[in-house]
Amino acid sequence: MSGREISYNTRDNESFSGYIFEPDDAVKVPGILLITAIFGVDDEMKELSEAWAADGFIVSAPDIFWRVMSGPTGDMERAFSRYNAFDAEQGFRDVEDLMDDLRSNPRCNGKIGVLGFCFGGRYAQVAATRFGADAVGAFHGTLIENHLEEVSSVSCPVSFHFGAEDVFVPVETVEQIQTAYASHDRAEITIHDGAGHNFSMPYKHGYHAGVAATSRQAVLDVFNTMK
Repeated sequence: MSGREISYNTRDNESFSGYIFEPDDAVKVPGILLITAIFGVDDEMKELSEAWAADGFIVSAPDIFWRVMSGPTGDMERAFSRYNAFDAEQGFRDVEDLMDDLRSNPRCNGKIGVLGFCFGGRYAQVAATRFGADAVGAFHGTLIENHLEEVSSVSCPVSFHFGAEDVFVPVETVEQIQTAYASHDRAEITIHDGAGHNFSMPYKHGYHAGVAATSRQAVLDVFNTMK
């Protein structure tokens, strides 16, 4: 398995960087577009991306914050500053371009899943509602509730996971998401007891190994439908 830095081009011929991770075998595999938390593509996200590649996917991990403040950061003030300055509508266009880029990769079988961590959850949701994602997943995804009126257009499998003690995504918000997806027979919107925010991220405060493993397996099951 290999991970390397790459360059992406937008529809307007703008360039920015990110990483691609590929499984060892040479067959065509589904793609996963990984949209990070506000900390960007740091060592933690690279390790998580590599693990998904080991499961048989080609994983694209772009520097989604390149328009505002590029690169990874462990500084909370810097991370929240660029989060607050981020233009969501422009971000949606970038995600669409990133999906097209990954779908055209010669290692990709043409199917694309989108995986969001925290900040990335909203973009996984919109990838399903607007851009034809073949599967979506999210761990403690934020602002998914901003797009619930679009749920009727989702046709792919969905696996979203939240912590019952997450102060950033309270249970009441998750219940709204569950209600919106209630008639979708391939959606699981799960609340995990004993978990807070960042339960899936081993380098962050709030990591919960048991919930991380359980929720990851559920998302993996959904992504495996693309094989």
